[in-house]
Amino acid sequence: DIKYYPDYDTDYEDATCLPGKMNGRPSFDSMAECCIGAYPAQTSGACFAGMDSPPTVAPTTEADKKWFKDPESNDFTTGTCINDGPVPSGYVAYGTNAECCAGEYKTQTSGACYAGMANAPSAAPSAVADIKYYPDYDTDYEDATCLPGKMNGRPSFDSMAECCIGAYPAQTSGACFAGMDSPPTVAPTTEADKKWFKD
Repeated sequence: DIKYYPDYDTDYEDATCLPGKMNGRPSFDSMAECCIGAYPAQTSGACFAGMDSPPTVAPTTEADKKWFKDPESNDFTTGTCINDGPVPSGYVAYGTNAECCAGEYKTQTSGACYAGMANAPSAAPSAVADIKYYPDYDTDYEDATCLPGKMNGRPSFDSMAECCIGAYPAQTSGACFAGMDSPPTVAPTTEADKKWFKD
């Protein structure tokens, strides 16, 4: 069986997956799984374009939906952000609802935009919420964690937990989550982590 591993030596937006196995890097059963697992925030589509039969459009997930100012929100004091459909021409696209609220309604005193979030904060986020995290690809995959800040050529995540899930989906050591200030007792799982087996 051919396995695939991510090419962490190439800039994130230009990187693809390579056939074979490499120590310290996750291994995937297909190139598509590798692209989805290793490059979840890649906007260039370079990984999928490297496939023998690339999809015409990169697969999308809930995480791929972009947030933007609601075109129906004509009143700034009650304005909100949405992620229904494509971003209208001339609108700024944001990765999260919170980023959209901070970008479009930073002087909104009513708090309507944040109040419209599924998990609304008790107060508008402060500068602490602006901290981003990036994966430490210079450390062996099983020992790696996420670091605060941004680095060119690497994906940026809104929280350390999102970074651990997005950048190290196949990490079995739990090192990334263990590096958090308040680590979970068990690494979080997603539907994608569930495996099917004969009953």
